[in-house]
Amino acid sequence: MDKERLWCIVSVLSRCELTALEKQFVERVKDHFEKNGILTDQQESILEGIYREKVRWMKKGEHGKNVYTAKSAI
Repeated sequence: MDKERLWCIVSVLSRCELTALEKQFVERVKDHFEKNGILTDQQESILEGIYREKVRWMKKGEHGKNVYTAKSAI
């Protein structure tokens, strides 16, 4: 994972509601990357999984808001 991708993911996750373990993991991954300049395959996989899950929920929430707005406008 390159630096731009990592910071993009971290930026999105910083706006999401994370569990305490997820927050701790993201912080440790950031620290590890800053010290070593690279993530392990396992760290990348877990981080991408958290990111996909949170983005999926964000999209569902946005879709739900749009549907609610459209129905209430009728």
